[in-house]
Amino acid sequence: MISKIFIDGVRSLSESEYEFGQGINVIHGLNGCGKTSILESVHLLSQGFSFRARDLKEMIAWKGNEFVLRGSFETAQGMVTRAVRVGRRSCDVRENGETLKSPTAFFGNCPAVIMQPSDIELLRGGPEIRRRWLDEILCFRSKANALVLKRYRRVLQQRNQWLRQFKREGAAVGGEDLFRVLTEQLIELGGALWAARLALSKEISPIITGNYRKLSSGVDEITCAYKSSILKELDALDGAEFLDDDDLDRSVVADVEMPYDVSGEQKDGSIDEAALCEAYRRKLEGVDYAERLQGITLVGPHKDDLAVCIGGCEMRSAGSQGQCRCAAVAMRFAAVDVASRYLDKPILLLDDIFAELDINRRNAVASLIREKSCQVIIATPQLEEIPFKPDAEIRLG
Repeated sequence: MISKIFIDGVRSLSESEYEFGQGINVIHGLNGCGKTSILESVHLLSQGFSFRARDLKEMIAWKGNEFVLRGSFETAQGMVTRAVRVGRRSCDVRENGETLKSPTAFFGNCPAVIMQPSDIELLRGGPEIRRRWLDEILCFRSKANALVLKRYRRVLQQRNQWLRQFKREGAAVGGEDLFRVLTEQLIELGGALWAARLALSKEISPIITGNYRKLSSGVDEITCAYKSSILKELDALDGAEFLDDDDLDRSVVADVEMPYDVSGEQKDGSIDEAALCEAYRRKLEGVDYAERLQGITLVGPHKDDLAVCIGGCEMRSAGSQGQCRCAAVAMRFAAVDVASRYLDKPILLLDDIFAELDINRRNAVASLIREKSCQVIIATPQLEEIPFKPDAEIRLG
């Protein structure tokens, strides 16, 4: 949990210090007074990045030259102090007095989960939004997953650069030898990333559906399915099933006695990473000509999606506003559960989410918040919108 934060030069906030208690903390005041900026600052010191800005320089106050953040956290390992100073051309990051390379080094020790009205894009938006959400939770599970993600993205970028140059000029630096090396690296990392995502999907699908059931009072049900560029529609509870490719299926069955069943899971319930790599290799071979023609990698984990469905149809197109908001909250609470299991109880940041919910769903969210037993920081313009009594208040403006 965070006990104290000092903020100077972040958007409209200057030389301000705030203290937080263990339970439910409410920040309230008029619109534009800096409530969300406090949440953003806590999130940056916790997670190492902003949930609003792609570049931290965007957080610097208008006409300002830098911003400074300092925070104190109580963790299972003891007290942790963090400080960030971001200027137009510089960035200084420290934890317990030691200099770090960047704020991203904060990730994993003092987790935080943000909920905000724009979370409806988790259901309404494109696949990249859901992939980003999945990958953030993936990093909660293991630092090794973060390394796989980083390496996969780097190799994907290098392979795409090769393909773009080949498309323009008919040849590329490094020739076919370099392309084969990059492809093999992509296959290896892609298999590892798929295995990690499938394991995560298997874990969080029942959590999401259970949370949604509580939030909707059991009126309707949702399901989650991992959709891959090499795998069939996948119910995360059932494991992976290869695409309908008769040649691939026959060769796998005829040539190798695989230690997994027809769903793609091994007999012990784990995912066969080698089988995923082999399926990826064959798929890349099949699209090689198209990739060279278009100058981009056409298949891989970077093209996947998490389908959240209601009544057999994706909520992206079939869900109502209320159902989509409810499902988004259920997904955020799933992130809370994963962080609690693998790291520590996260700080739960709520940015004016109650105004978008009816009275029944407000009460259901309040019940889930109490159930998670996390430190909660809520930003709201209206105290009466909060369906419970806060333990501490911060009034702005």
